Amino acid sequence: MTRTRAQLLAALAAPTLLGAIGVHGLGSLPATFLLYAAGGCVLAPRLLLGASLPAGRGGLPFAPSARHSWRGEAALAVLFGPVFLALYAAARPWLGPVSDYQARAAGLGLDLHQPWAWLVLFAVFNPWLEEWWWRGQATPRCCAAFGRARGLALATAGFGAWHAVLLGALFPWPLMLVRVALIAATSLLWSHLALAAGSWRATWIAHLAADLAMVALFVLVIMPR
Repeated sequence: MTRTRAQLLAALAAPTLLGAIGVHGLGSLPATFLLYAAGGCVLAPRLLLGASLPAGRGGLPFAPSARHSWRGEAALAVLFGPVFLALYAAARPWLGPVSDYQARAAGLGLDLHQPWAWLVLFAVFNPWLEEWWWRGQATPRCCAAFGRARGLALATAGFGAWHAVLLGALFPWPLMLVRVALIAATSLLWSHLALAAGSWRATWIAHLAADLAMVALFVLVIMPR
């Protein structure tokens, strides 16, 4: 294995490893997100690959190089925003009691009564940092180093592994596995879209819509009344 491939694999594994330290070592959800976002999505790519915000050599730019229609991006925002909310509302009766999630989240140090600072940080920074790294950097680098099929599989596995660590601490295993499978499928779709567009702007819009939907769900469903 070449040094470049080894460094890339280490960068793919770093977010999951740092997330596991936050969840299982520190037992803190806020610390987990800080370790994952700052360490796994920013610092590790910088140290291991020389990739730095906002673009980073070897990755995709934020904006498409050619003239690009906003219609597709608007459709993604609707699909992963309002449509996602509607689907979740329809599935909520089969997702188990909210009290179980509340107890797990509170046990990991998340203040369910005053989570506003973390919700704002999550909505603003999570889609930006995740899309910059997973779709803007990891996906094209993996495809260049390992070929398109294996590269997409590796980027998808890295994104899914991090979410398995996080969601495994918040949900029972059956629900966690279903959620991770859906997240991995979404990650693969977004990676295809980013490669096709030659940028990660469209996937950032989709991710932002999804995270805003999750913030709305947290406020409406999870926060104690």
